[in-house]
Amino acid sequence: MKKNAKRAIAVLFSVLGTVLGLYVGGYLLFVRPVYWLVIGFTNGTLTAGMLLVNVIKIFVASTVGGAIWCLCDIIAGYFRDIPMDD
Repeated sequence: MKKNAKRAIAVLFSVLGTVLGLYVGGYLLFVRPVYWLVIGFTNGTLTAGMLLVNVIKIFVASTVGGAIWCLCDIIAGYFRDIPMDD
């Protein structure tokens, strides 16, 4: 595999991991649950089940986002460590 192709694949996986980690961990599991908690509280429709599920999502958000980023970084590292053909 050519040096530029390996570098491009490694960068692609690094960027993909960062974007997916931020989207899943930051938006889906942190921002949206906080938003729904605020909306439920202000509308008076907040239930104990809704509160419990959203608090769990908020606590798990950084772990899931970090795991996604780590997995993609490991894959990118695999392409960075392949001996390069000239």
